[in-house]
Amino acid sequence: MSHRFPAGSILFLVRPPTNKKQNQMKILTTMIGITLIAVTARASDPVPYIAMPIDKGYAIDAHGKRQTNAVCARDVIWACAPRYPFRALSSDPASDARNHRRDGLYRLDIDLKTGRVSRITIIKSAGSAVLDRASTWAFSRWVFTPGKWSAMIIPTTVRIIWVPVLIQLREA
Repeated sequence: MSHRFPAGSILFLVRPPTNKKQNQMKILTTMIGITLIAVTARASDPVPYIAMPIDKGYAIDAHGKRQTNAVCARDVIWACAPRYPFRALSSDPASDARNHRRDGLYRLDIDLKTGRVSRITIIKSAGSAVLDRASTWAFSRWVFTPGKWSAMIIPTTVRIIWVPVLIQLREA
């Protein structure tokens, strides 16, 4: 039977007591635990996330002039990044990320008076309705400095980061 440890799992080892027999038993138990973890757990777990490359895409200012996203990003009052929908994952997140490894492209229409996103258009789907929903949900909450930007074209891509499993020694 295989056990999966969640990303960022920590194993706490307790220092052995001073009694020699108890000390040997604690060391044996600790070694068995470490061996089981080494056999059943990987050194790290893949965690997919949705990235927004700032060097791609563009923004349209209030005068209709095209600017880079980096210029527009200075006028962001509030923005949250799209979150990868972990509920949609199967038992192997790495294969999910490979299956959803497509890029998306979204157009945000921004209300000049309020600076809030008024409409989101999916120019190119990320390859999954779940990923598109996650991105559009996050983008719909963005707020920009009023009167500066009328639209923004934002690319997204699914990437994987490897999160290590930590082993820490803790005092009893």
